[in-house]
Amino acid sequence: GMQQRVGLARALANYAPLLLMDEAFSALDPLIRMDMQSVLLDLQSEFKKTIVFITHDVDEALRLGDRIAILRDGEVIQEGTGQDIVLEPADEYIQNFVKDVNRGRVILTESVMSDGPHAEAVSQINTTDHLETAARKMSEDEVIAVNVTDDDGKVVGHLDMESTVAAIVHQEDRHSSPDDSRPG
Repeated sequence: GMQQRVGLARALANYAPLLLMDEAFSALDPLIRMDMQSVLLDLQSEFKKTIVFITHDVDEALRLGDRIAILRDGEVIQEGTGQDIVLEPADEYIQNFVKDVNRGRVILTESVMSDGPHAEAVSQINTTDHLETAARKMSEDEVIAVNVTDDDGKVVGHLDMESTVAAIVHQEDRHSSPDDSRPG
């Protein structure tokens, strides 16, 4: 609760340019953990510190990390944004690692959008909004498509409900075929 928040703020406010947090939230109850992640994100946007955050929880990594490195046996297997890793897993190990993540919270609208404005779209979302935000917007406005704008408010594409939902639920199956006789 409050004590942890104060501890977190103190750690971020100190003068070290880099903060190492090793499994910092892993012992916490899931709800408190989510809360602490939010607090960390808020504080981080204020203090602009570089934080090296070590975690075994892929959802936590995706929620907190601007750049993520996935290690196996001390070697970096893949490094990139959460979106890079979810959309283009480097190998089967990483594919399994990310197969259950909430893609709607990771993938940005600009990765899925189609070119140009949509004839009937009245609502708008930003290129850097997540798919979940887009889906919620369409659902709230009761529309089947939204235009996607860049930071200057210029329409750079559109997104319809069908492709949004498809991208959120889509399972990668490039690397394996159903008749794979893999032991296991």
